[in-house]
Order: sequence, then structure tokens, then C-alpha cells
Amino acid sequence: MAFITGAASGIGLGLAQAFLEAGMKVVLADVRRAALEAAAAGLGPAAGRYHLMEVDVTDRAQMARAADEVVEVFGKVHVLCNNAGVGGITPMHEAGYEEWDWVLGVNLFGLINGVKSFLPKLRAHGEGAHILNTSSMAGLIPMPAPGGIYATSKFAARGFSDSLRIALAGSGVGVSVLCPGLVKTGMIQTGAELSPVAAGAQGATPFGAPPVNLFDAGVDPIVIGRRALQGIAANEAYILTHGEFRDELAEIFDEILAAFPPAPGPEAAARLAIENGRRQAVAAAKASLKQDG
Repeated sequence: MAFITGAASGIGLGLAQAFLEAGMKVVLADVRRAALEAAAAGLGPAAGRYHLMEVDVTDRAQMARAADEVVEVFGKVHVLCNNAGVGGITPMHEAGYEEWDWVLGVNLFGLINGVKSFLPKLRAHGEGAHILNTSSMAGLIPMPAPGGIYATSKFAARGFSDSLRIALAGSGVGVSVLCPGLVKTGMIQTGAELSPVAAGAQGATPFGAPPVNLFDAGVDPIVIGRRALQGIAANEAYILTHGEFRDELAEIFDEILAAFPPAPGPEAAARLAIENGRRQAVAAAKASLKQDG
């Protein structure tokens, strides 16, 4: 059974469709009740296997109640999909605190709130469970204006997921981070509608003025949902979906590696001892992850 935030459209709805297709029970959660009901109308013959829930992921009390309601409705929760996300409206160097708080509140603290509320439920049944956090390729590569706030939140989501995966190694709860590129979603329009700083605005794209429509160029969300399900089953750390980013990401990693100074000298012995201890702890965690997988 899976709980999915941001499930009324886009990737969240694609996850729900893929999970239902695989025979799972699903709770579709979203801050937009009308959009949830519209999405449910297109789910097809899945009566009794899904439940709709209006939830604001930035509200910790609502998330705690959601976790209790999921157990009341379906008994157990095995998969938590922290997927709700919004994009910024204003270039990061011009944006005010309100916009920063809003984007980070949804895209980062929404993940934290989800884990804090649901992790005890995921562990309670002892049957194994998984957390899927939706980041983005914008969590791996930089974004031009006005995508800077969004990229900041998605880099944070990636770091949160990487560290949480190590922290939960051996616990029976796996963690994956989903990093898609362009997908057929209405996130830009929805974000503009929900934004506390530009209600009703059309929203700027994070790519300037591309020659093609972003929606039309995107991947169908059901494809992302099926790939995510595959990655969850295999307990993959990174679930990547868009092969066109491979070369750019390799360039970024090469640039980082090239920035390192020469190998440390004898004066670094104390630092190396500390770092070796950290590396051994991470290696042990990764070894237990392979056993879990």
C-alpha cells in the first residue's frame, strides 16, 4: 500500500496509476481537493483500492493525521512517496523570503514532514517498506533563472535522501530519490496558482523561452511511475529517467574532480583518520543495503 503526495496530477498521478496497475492499494494526497476528484474520475476499475485525502504537506499536524488515517483505511503502509513539489516564480536573486519559505516548505520540509509522520508506520509492521523522494534533474544540475529556488530545494531533497538511505540501512526501510527531467505536468501553472507571492500568475519557465512547449516535450507521467516502481522494487538509490542528461552530468562531475588539490600530504593524517572512519561507516551501511536488496 502506498501513500503519495502531490497525487492529483503529473508525476504523483503517474505513480498512483502505475501502483494501481501493479495491484497495489494507494492513497492519493494533494492540497487541491477538486483536482483529486478529477483525477479519481480517470483511474478506471480500481474501486476500493484507492482513497483520496486533502493534505498540505507543509502542515505537520495534517501530515500526522494523514498517517493515522492511512492505517485506519488500509491497515498498513509500505511505500511513502514524498512527491509534492512547486516551482518558484521569481529569479532567486530577486525573490523575497516569502517565496523561499514557500518553495522550501513544500519541496524540502514536505519530505521531512512525510518521513517524520510516516516512518513509525512503515517500521511498525516489520514487513519491509520504502520511501521515494521526488527530486529532479534540477537536483543534479544547475538551473538558469528563475529556476534557482527550485534547484536549491531539489539539491536539498537529493542530499536528504542520500543521507536518509544510509541512516536507515539495515532497518528494512529502503530509500530512493527520483530525479526526472521534463515530464508532462502542470507544475508551472499549478505553482503559479498556489504561490503566495504571485497568485494567478502564469509563471515563467526555468528555461527562458524554449522553441518547444515544455508540456508537449515531456515524458508521460505513467512512464515515470512505472520506472519508479521498478526502482523501488530493486531498492535503487537513484531512479533516473531521462538519458539526455548523462553527458552534462558527467561534465559536472569531471569539473568537481578537477577542482581538487593534489593528494594530501603527511599533515593530513589526523583528518584522514576521521574521514576513514566515516567512509567505513558508509561502506558498512551500503553493504547492508546490498543484502536488503
